Amino acid sequence: MAIALRPEFLAYTVQNAPLSRPPIGLRLVFATESVQYVFLDFANGNAFKRTKLPVHTNESGDAYFKEEDLKNFIYSELNRKDISIVSFEVLGY
Repeated sequence: MAIALRPEFLAYTVQNAPLSRPPIGLRLVFATESVQYVFLDFANGNAFKRTKLPVHTNESGDAYFKEEDLKNFIYSELNRKDISIVSFEVLGY
């Protein structure tokens, strides 16, 4: 959908996913004039299941991913770099 609709921006957030191991989820969101699209992905071992983005663990044992990996994935999948990618946390959510 994102390839065909060519959104100007895409937002993402990290969420708790208690049924995943490690318990981390990724939510990607983009909108058109009348519809909002949401893509969910969840960790499965050392990577997210659908996007295959690597999942890292910090010294405290908390799982995380690198924003650079996410941006490179989106640029590659959409075959474009003219899309703004923002974190929902930056937007105050």
